[in-house]
Amino acid sequence: MSTETLDVRRLRRNPSIDEAPLQNEMMLFDAATSKFFVLNPAMAVTWRLCDGAHSIGDISTELASRFDGVTAEQASADAQSAVDELRKLGLLLDAE
Repeated sequence: MSTETLDVRRLRRNPSIDEAPLQNEMMLFDAATSKFFVLNPAMAVTWRLCDGAHSIGDISTELASRFDGVTAEQASADAQSAVDELRKLGLLLDAE
C-alpha cells in the first residue's frame, strides 16, 4: 500500500471502547477484553482525531502543529505508527 493511500485513509474509534481524559493523556477501556490502555499525549491526539472525518495526513499535520520541534516527516511517521498500534489493539476501525 502506498504512502499516499495511507495518508487519505480515514479511521474511526471502536464504539465499544470507553474513554476518560487524564490531563494530556487518555485512558481507554475495552470491556470485551477487560483491558485498560493509557495513551500518551501524541496517541491521545491521534485517538481524538480518529472520528471518521480526519485522514492520517490530517492527523500528521495536527501532530506537527501541536508539538514543538516535530518535523512533518516525524509527525507522519508518528501518526502512522500510532494508528497501526491502535488498530492492532482493536481500538480503531476503518471508517468505511
